[in-house]
Amino acid sequence: MPYLTTRDGARLHYHDIGRGAPVVLLHGFAMPAALWLPFVLPFARRYRFILPDLRGFGGSHRTPLAQRCLLTQHADDLADLLQGLHLRDVRLGGLSMGACTALQYHRLYGFDRIRSYLHIDQSPCVRNTADWAHGLLGATQAARLADWQTLMRKLEPYRGQPYARLPKPLRRALWAKLGEFFDFAFHHRGWKAVSRLARYELLIRRVAPTANWTIYLDSVRSYLEDDYDWRTTLPALQVPMTVLIGNDSIMYPAEGQRTIRELVPHARIVDIPDCGHAIPFEAPRAFRRELARFLG
Repeated sequence: MPYLTTRDGARLHYHDIGRGAPVVLLHGFAMPAALWLPFVLPFARRYRFILPDLRGFGGSHRTPLAQRCLLTQHADDLADLLQGLHLRDVRLGGLSMGACTALQYHRLYGFDRIRSYLHIDQSPCVRNTADWAHGLLGATQAARLADWQTLMRKLEPYRGQPYARLPKPLRRALWAKLGEFFDFAFHHRGWKAVSRLARYELLIRRVAPTANWTIYLDSVRSYLEDDYDWRTTLPALQVPMTVLIGNDSIMYPAEGQRTIRELVPHARIVDIPDCGHAIPFEAPRAFRRELARFLG
């Protein structure tokens, strides 16, 4: 399996599939990059897909963060990937945390290497403020994140210890919270039922491994504390941009996502009806259609 050595000497795993013009797709929180494979394989004869496992997840799960800010870490790793593989004129796409990574990369590095950008169900600002009520989990953000903070305080004393040393009640609480978070990603009842299986440790650990279990705490902490408001930098985005919005997204209310039209007037906004946050999985036909249009 291919790995890239990043600036701090860490090894970042990625999939490299197909041939042709380069396309980089960035996955969401707690997802492995391999989940993109069913969507990209039909296009692999014309495009080269580079699918990185962002640090802490998938094949890069054991790779620790080298800095406190999660998305700056991921943006730096993306910069190293593009430079290390000599990629230019790249079609870039990101879902949720992957979209956040793309926006953070744009803030820090610009889009000189990027040809076009596919933005999938992500608000331009994560935390709610006095002038913004459309961040992560919308109006319920304060209560939901307060629950996470309570759990994080209980787990923090175990940082540095193997996952197996966590008391069972805390392990159950961690998976319950992650299961609840996954539930917010879906609108359809069937997918919600599947997401609730995350509460069963033996099942969820196949998707969300635990060797580096603190990555889940570090991710939530970063969303709580770091500056993830890209409303001031998005107007500088000049490349063609497609924005896919799940009209029934609980994770990031559609109303807030539509404000991207004001920040990037040339962006093409696509509303996906009867769909939540995880657009590729809840609306696969619509996603394949829009992916084909984006690539073409």
